[in-house]
Amino acid sequence: MTHDSLFSTAELETVPLFRFVPLECIEGILAHCTAQELPRGERFEPDGPLDRSLSVLLSGRLALHYDVRETNDPLFLEPGDIIGETFSAGEPGVPCLLVAAEPCRVLVMEEDLIWSLAQASHAAACNLLGILLRRRHDPSRESFAGTAREYALHDQSIVDPLTGFQTRRWLEGVLERQAGRAASSGKPLSLMMIDIDHFRAFNEEHGRIGGDRALHAVSKALRNYLRPTEVVARYGGDTFAILLPETGVATARMIAERLRQRLTNTVIDIHDGRMLPPLTISVGVAEAAVGSDSLTLLRGALEALDAAKASGGNAVSG
Repeated sequence: MTHDSLFSTAELETVPLFRFVPLECIEGILAHCTAQELPRGERFEPDGPLDRSLSVLLSGRLALHYDVRETNDPLFLEPGDIIGETFSAGEPGVPCLLVAAEPCRVLVMEEDLIWSLAQASHAAACNLLGILLRRRHDPSRESFAGTAREYALHDQSIVDPLTGFQTRRWLEGVLERQAGRAASSGKPLSLMMIDIDHFRAFNEEHGRIGGDRALHAVSKALRNYLRPTEVVARYGGDTFAILLPETGVATARMIAERLRQRLTNTVIDIHDGRMLPPLTISVGVAEAAVGSDSLTLLRGALEALDAAKASGGNAVSG
């Protein structure tokens, strides 16, 4: 890890979530996580809903008390435990209380960063799935099994099955949070909207299989080219949205132009002996203005996309 990282390699290597994960590959994600320090005797108070973030105990021990009353015989969380699991696994309808039994450090990863982690590292995605499944099949954790089923149903509405990216519904929540974060920190935030040029005609000529292969090609290019901290969603149809935290519009335009060039040279194999023609894309880019909200940023990026398409396509505007 870099010298200015919030988290040391030694403490991260004790976390099951990061087992077999090359930490240098997720430095950008970890840089956006936060560290919460708890002195002995202090209660753990999450900043928001636990289903919108993931909190991992890095060091120390947390005493778990049910029914928000401190007892003489609590359960203990050890380094590497995911705190959100404990709250979800409590008795139905019975609130829990977590108190630092000794000084603790907690890594907090927000929802959008969790998805970025899963996209950036196959090992991390498998680790998280394994943690969930182990809890689900533990007879003493029946309440968590119900929570896992609720997550699965929730995921169906926020993950696009064709591309593996999140959906417009998910993006809108993340966009609002990121816009608020940018406004409070004063750091830039840009949004990129992408359309595949003449996609309807492409579908008519090459059929649904060809259209799906085209969407796969764009998804693969986005996944391979962008950094893990850049949030990608399928906005609808052949439209993709890319959220670029801490990125000004000039840099966003440069990224968009390189992505446009990359896709122009992509050959699509339809796996039946045919090779489809290369794609072109139109890209609209906008930066959040001081004091503006997420809807204004989205509207600006969509207007820039319309301008790129009106110019004949295969262009970047904004």
